[in-house]
Amino acid sequence: MGDDRSDDLLVADARDGNVRAFETLLDRHQSRVLRVLRLMGVPSIDREDVAQEVLIRVFRHLGGFRAGNPFSAWLYRVTVNASYDYHSRTSRRARDEVPWSEDAPEIADTRGAADPEGLKARLEAALSTLSDRERAVFVLKELEGLESIEVAKALGITQITVRRHLGRARERLRVALSGPGRGAA
Repeated sequence: MGDDRSDDLLVADARDGNVRAFETLLDRHQSRVLRVLRLMGVPSIDREDVAQEVLIRVFRHLGGFRAGNPFSAWLYRVTVNASYDYHSRTSRRARDEVPWSEDAPEIADTRGAADPEGLKARLEAALSTLSDRERAVFVLKELEGLESIEVAKALGITQITVRRHLGRARERLRVALSGPGRGAA
């Protein structure tokens, strides 16, 4: 039997020390946190640890959450920041050091794949070509379905900046997903 209280009520109860309310919030949003971490490039071997870090941050800073704002937007911000911290701790990945031309054949090889795993791998490889901010904006806007204002709030940026990063991300993904030799005869 699930708890059908709103996130706002659960946050209020959790702030008052209700552990069950906090656990309900975590249960409700755990899959979203894991999905965003995956899309932000946190490898599966480390994803559960980073998700645990997100939950600890949420617990420690729940008092700083501003009532009236969507809990999910705040959670997205904590999750994206945890992914940034993860990437900083593990230093820059090879994706930041390897020129795109060396990655392109890997993506192009799966272009015709009709299986979901091939498509997922292709998208994740293409996402790795984006900057951290472009990736966060694209993931939250296009893959998580947030409105521009929600993305802006979650990332602490303006809507204009969201649109700018989203435009760049779409263009870079278009190029990455089209593969090399796009214009070849």
